[in-house]
Amino acid sequence: MTERPSRAGTTGAWWRWPRSLVLALGLGILVSLPSLNVGLLLDDLVHRLVLSGRLSSMGDWGPLTLYEFVGGPRSDPMRLRESGLLPWWASDSLVVRFFRPVPSALLSLDAWLFDDAPFPAHLHSLAWFLGLVTLVGWFHRRLLPPSVAALATVLYAVAAAHLFPVAWLASRHPLISALLGLLAVASHVRAREEGWKPGRVLAPLLMVAALLSGEAALGSVALLGAYEVFGRREGWRRATVELLPFAVLAMLYLGFYASQGYGARGSGGYLDPIGAPGAFLATLLQRVCILAGELVVATPSDAATGTPALHSGFAAWGALTTAGALLMLRALRPHLSEQERATLRWLLPGGLAATIPGAAGVIGGRVLMVPLLAGSALAAVLIVRGWAAAREASLPRRHQLLLRAAVVVLVLGHVVLGPLFRVGLGVALGRIADAQWRIAREAPPCEGTLVMVAASDPSVSLYVPAAMLLQGRAPRLYRLLSAAPHDHVIERTSPEAFDLVVSGAPRHPGFWELVNRDTPPPVGTKLRLGDLNITVLESNDAGFMRAHFDFGKALESTELCFVTWSGDGLRAITLPPPGEHLSLPYSQGPARL
Repeated sequence: MTERPSRAGTTGAWWRWPRSLVLALGLGILVSLPSLNVGLLLDDLVHRLVLSGRLSSMGDWGPLTLYEFVGGPRSDPMRLRESGLLPWWASDSLVVRFFRPVPSALLSLDAWLFDDAPFPAHLHSLAWFLGLVTLVGWFHRRLLPPSVAALATVLYAVAAAHLFPVAWLASRHPLISALLGLLAVASHVRAREEGWKPGRVLAPLLMVAALLSGEAALGSVALLGAYEVFGRREGWRRATVELLPFAVLAMLYLGFYASQGYGARGSGGYLDPIGAPGAFLATLLQRVCILAGELVVATPSDAATGTPALHSGFAAWGALTTAGALLMLRALRPHLSEQERATLRWLLPGGLAATIPGAAGVIGGRVLMVPLLAGSALAAVLIVRGWAAAREASLPRRHQLLLRAAVVVLVLGHVVLGPLFRVGLGVALGRIADAQWRIAREAPPCEGTLVMVAASDPSVSLYVPAAMLLQGRAPRLYRLLSAAPHDHVIERTSPEAFDLVVSGAPRHPGFWELVNRDTPPPVGTKLRLGDLNITVLESNDAGFMRAHFDFGKALESTELCFVTWSGDGLRAITLPPPGEHLSLPYSQGPARL
């Protein structure tokens, strides 16, 4: 089906193998350098707490279950709310559990080997990344002409989508599942095209390992399906026979996932196809369009992760650029080699289908490790063939300008803006990690209940208390009252209670509000957490607007420590007397949320 690259002239030009691979690996390492300096970040802190045994009384997490955050046998939302690990508004039906034993085991190994030192653990992540780039280079070399293959591999290596998997240890799992899943695809392709008999056994075994590493492995199954249906084109019967082992594995995996309560439900950050199928499909389509924008023109989807208001704009841009790329591909069809046509015929639908598993979760480039194989190939074909076609004298001047403009947009996105975003955000993540530890060190001391009145940024509202626990400065108990990205007003109603009012219109949901609940708590919601009684007095479709908090004791008690996020740290606040109020201005946290 595919042309094998000639082995003649393998030295000289940069696009010849293996020089092209060395270039891609070198550039990939270069744009990853800031990521290697990122300290323990966000979920990394929770993982370290779990592995240290300090959370053993609060849940059933362990070395193989680090991603089973909420909804396990001993980690139900009510229990975690009571302990302070979840905010009070977290849904009773909240489930955020992912079956990822292989990445969990590797993170546990990191902690055992390197303790809390992040740098060697980052080198571990970098090794997975370089292995993935090497495998993708093998695919591109096999499927595309040499110059196009070389550019495609370089574009893959420098893509902004790799930022979080390389920089954030807890987000390493997409690299693992993608490498193992694509190894399964490679084994299957070799078995089909070369008669390589070990591939018949290795491909299913590698796919099992990929599925044990993360849900993104389902994208590799989709890629295999596209290869058999649109690539081989030997009829549905033959395709069914070839795909049967992988289809059975996928069905067994999904059946196990559902029967054991894995997945994400009750969260606005993740999609639930069972509870709300209509909303699921609409939001899924929007997120696929956002991810398509990153695949086609390298518009970083991570820029929209924490800001739902941006999603519709990013989706429209993704749909527009995808349509433009397909029109450009159609116009360039006479300029494509037969090898390129045959490759894109299956690689493009396979890559698009591979985005769907990731689109069901929190949006971000980390879910594109498998689809990016197709995205980088498409971009390279459009750049190389588009530029060559634009130089043909027989082409009308207007068409030449359009093609050149399109190539410039593609180069600007993939070669300039995407890598710069990756480097810049890598530096920013390092600062966020440092800020978490600094804020925890400088937080006002508290031996009772630390009450964080308002902090919309989860790097503060969740992970600073985790850092305090790791530093040995943890309070006896922790409560978060609001994560709304707005000004707040405390209205003291009695010696033991106050109303917390969210100011500003229109009300926007905070990222941490969305992750912990799919719908805002309605008016009249009542909740008791130990001595704290909470009543929602006003609410709208974005979140609560006024809630009453009765602490069951005088608010001036030494058992209560009230703080709020302000500027660059946690500030202790003195509550007003009954009948008075205190304004708390909103300020963004280290993660700009």
